[in-house]
Amino acid sequence: MYRKILFCTDLYPNCDYAFASALDMAEQSGAELIVLHVLESRHRYSGQLITDDGEVWGSAEVFDKLKDKLQEYYLMRVEEEKHNRLRFKVRGGSPWLEILRVAWQEKADLIVMGPYTVRGSVLKFISHEPQLGRTAQAVSLRARCPVSIFTSPKQRQVLEAIEP
Repeated sequence: MYRKILFCTDLYPNCDYAFASALDMAEQSGAELIVLHVLESRHRYSGQLITDDGEVWGSAEVFDKLKDKLQEYYLMRVEEEKHNRLRFKVRGGSPWLEILRVAWQEKADLIVMGPYTVRGSVLKFISHEPQLGRTAQAVSLRARCPVSIFTSPKQRQVLEAIEP
């Protein structure tokens, strides 16, 4: 059914359930699974990344370290014989825009992601209404392929507990 599945992660454990789901779908379809992390930066075209505290990094150095971290984190969760079906990418820029760009460039048949990042999850507790994060919302509204957004059972329990 799928040839290429793009899994988007923020490298926090809240994406583990979505990863397991993406891995299952890739295995059932015989698809390649591309794992993508986007380092948010307003300075994508400068050749450098500027962190929130104003520190400037050369993008190649940052991307290499993040790609290594991405591979280390997700390859531990996969049986060794499935490693050849995984590919890892790190990009800089606006997350939703880069996700869509990679999906288009790779001709992805499906995008898989979690409902929000850890950083954005505070809003979910304040509003008392389950909401999608900005990135998941922007991707799901603009993607040219299906988007699956997976909420883990633990995330659902937390959201159900705060509903009035």
